[in-house]
Amino acid sequence: MTQSPSAHLTIRSPAPHDPALFRFHQSCRHLLHWDVGSGFSHIHNMTMRHGKLQASQPGRYYIYSQTYFRYQQQQHSDEGPGSERQLVQCVHKKTSYASPTLLMKAVGTKCWAAEAEYGLNSLYQGGLFELKAGDEIFVTVSDPDVIDTNGDSSYFGSFRLDL
Repeated sequence: MTQSPSAHLTIRSPAPHDPALFRFHQSCRHLLHWDVGSGFSHIHNMTMRHGKLQASQPGRYYIYSQTYFRYQQQQHSDEGPGSERQLVQCVHKKTSYASPTLLMKAVGTKCWAAEAEYGLNSLYQGGLFELKAGDEIFVTVSDPDVIDTNGDSSYFGSFRLDL
């Protein structure tokens, strides 16, 4: 019996100011660095290329992503005490069309207390989408520099529902 397509990818630390993190819609940048073979990560009957997860078979897929943002207040001294920070995570689908399609978007605007050492926020989203063989899905975020790169905090994946 052939295993249904599935993947669970954990975030990997990119080099600081990695030029490979290119800008995308609404000032978001594409996350390219996913771990595909260690820890909790796995990939079956799907492929990963340039930060995009490609479906090998058509069907309905549950697609999910969590981004855990963590930043130190003193790193952003130009922001005043209790400053706000908008955090955005998007999941896109790339088909044979020129422009990717936005599937899901999560936004959080957080205001942390002036005495807080860290600002912490987690954005999770998931949904059921129809994919064709060859379609690719990928994640973009507003600020990759403040993502917690622990595999249990930031991850992305998909699995096909066999009905």
